[in-house]
Amino acid sequence: MHQYIETVIPDWLYKEVEEYFTPLPFVPRTILDIGANVGAFAQRANQKWPAAKIYCFEPMPYNVMHLRRNVPVGTDVTSAAIRAESGLDNIYIGDKPVTGGFVKGDRQTKNQLLVECISAKELPCCDLVKIDTEGSEVEIIECLKLDSVKAIFLEYHSLDDANKLQGILKKQFNLTSKKEDGSMGILCFVSKKI
Repeated sequence: MHQYIETVIPDWLYKEVEEYFTPLPFVPRTILDIGANVGAFAQRANQKWPAAKIYCFEPMPYNVMHLRRNVPVGTDVTSAAIRAESGLDNIYIGDKPVTGGFVKGDRQTKNQLLVECISAKELPCCDLVKIDTEGSEVEIIECLKLDSVKAIFLEYHSLDDANKLQGILKKQFNLTSKKEDGSMGILCFVSKKI
């Protein structure tokens, strides 16, 4: 197992999170932060929309410890992964705190940890969903109740996933922003109902 040393949110993570924040035609009242890591997105969302209720989901114990310290008072923190199905599953430990995931890629070590998983079908309704789960975004979007969702910010980890996500969401959402960095990137969608 890796022994991580970071205890605060690093500057590079703040910069990465800032890429999500494209203009929205509404003010979110409820936010799901799926793959909340150590709380950089939740902090920034609270600065931008201080009245919003934020629900954070993070499976890695090290990250959850720091997430609880870093998020604003009143943030709901759940120590679990979001998947298609509820239960227990092994997650690959990443080479850094931000790279743990269920999909084995270059950034995930061979070491695994058993974590609790909650089905995306069980999540509360919300206005804004942010998903960064190192490769599980497609299975989450396929199961998430999207009727009340007004915007989705997500990071994809392969071009195939980017295409699948856009295909799934194109009926209900407009793609408003796409930032690519090789086979990874960020997609931002806004509901066609707005």
